[in-house]
Amino acid sequence: MFVRSQIDLNKARGFTENPYFVDELTHLVLRKFGKELDAEIAPYAENLTPEQREQLKYLLVSDYVSHLHQKSFYPKNAKTLVVKPIKVASVGDKGRVYDYYYAPMSSSIPYPIHWWVQVKVDINGGSGRDCDGNTYDVDGNNNISKIVAKWSGNDVLYEIHFYDEDVPSRSLDKIYDRIRCIRHWGRDRTYGCEDIESIEVTNGYVYFHSDWSHAPHDGHVSDLTYACCSSVRDRPPHVSGKRPYSSHIVIYVSNVWNHLMDTLDTNPCMTKNWGYTAWN
Repeated sequence: MFVRSQIDLNKARGFTENPYFVDELTHLVLRKFGKELDAEIAPYAENLTPEQREQLKYLLVSDYVSHLHQKSFYPKNAKTLVVKPIKVASVGDKGRVYDYYYAPMSSSIPYPIHWWVQVKVDINGGSGRDCDGNTYDVDGNNNISKIVAKWSGNDVLYEIHFYDEDVPSRSLDKIYDRIRCIRHWGRDRTYGCEDIESIEVTNGYVYFHSDWSHAPHDGHVSDLTYACCSSVRDRPPHVSGKRPYSSHIVIYVSNVWNHLMDTLDTNPCMTKNWGYTAWN
């Protein structure tokens, strides 16, 4: 209730346009409800260091604050189309494998986005290093389960559902998953273990409302990589931004493990799953 009221209040004042709004609200929640959060995670975090507990609280709170912030941009009186990926073909070309998915109904979605690209380890699991040298060890199974398009006029919002998201450390991820899946933190029952991210397309731009992978890191703005910000003292920020839209646009949905995304690939050295959705 507190987070929803803060989003509504600051949106009325125009403050939610601040690209760092979600990160700032997350820190406010952590300061205001720190003791309550400590009590909530205590049954699951007995073996964590104090620093790891702080990281866990940040990840849990920022995850849901970002979700509520994105929901505040849903177009009103919108038409809705839900597409669950049904793979109909895989085509190899120049070392890449393109998976084609069928949308079982036609639509007149403005600003259609067809290409959704995901790092393979986010689907199949594995360990290694990303393109910036950060280590990861993940379970995988974080496939896109469905894409929900909501549109009104020339404003369309894509809600991307992933089965899960993996912290690049398996030990921390196990606790992270238990809390997200078992204790819902007051969130919608449909949320649970899923990771849900949304992007809005309107006025010729793609807007990443707190799930943009072009974010401040190490004192400067950079393109974050898959296992970035997985250390105890270094957490992936939820930052907003925009990119120009084109009919051939590609969305890289797992530039970072918690599904921060962009129209640019920040992990060119990692194998991808290229998914094409035929909306029409």
